[in-house]
Amino acid sequence: MFTFQLYISHIGGVISTATIFAVLCLFLYVWGYRKQIDMIVLSTCLAMSVTYTLKYMLNVPRPLEALVFEHDGRFPSGHATMAAVVMGLGIYYGSKIHRVGLRRVVYMLSILWFCLVAYSRLYLGVHVLVDVVAGGLIGVVAVWVAVQVFKHLRYYR
Repeated sequence: MFTFQLYISHIGGVISTATIFAVLCLFLYVWGYRKQIDMIVLSTCLAMSVTYTLKYMLNVPRPLEALVFEHDGRFPSGHATMAAVVMGLGIYYGSKIHRVGLRRVVYMLSILWFCLVAYSRLYLGVHVLVDVVAGGLIGVVAVWVAVQVFKHLRYYR
């Protein structure tokens, strides 16, 4: 169980998720979906700038009983923030899928991803519940803000 949680935590990390987003953006660019790249970049940048500003301003120490070592402050969870951005974007783009069954699968996988990453951070003891909830809220709000911004720009309608 420890190995699985550590694996999920590594995949859900900021660097891994940013790398996956970069590859996704490259494919979207090649396939001609340039507007979606802007949504991914804005959501990610908003979420991570808020998360790391809070993390370094507050510098809340990590729990002493953590199973792995992390060097920065614990509040809010950067992993949960990125997982919430993935979830929010998945739900947003999933809502545009016309096939109901496929839309539900995208919704469930998006929510499952957030739950797996958040639980892995709690299991490893590097966060407490309020950290992952705050990270989740920051990620979801960042996606919502990005959606609202692009709704009002003529180019993105």
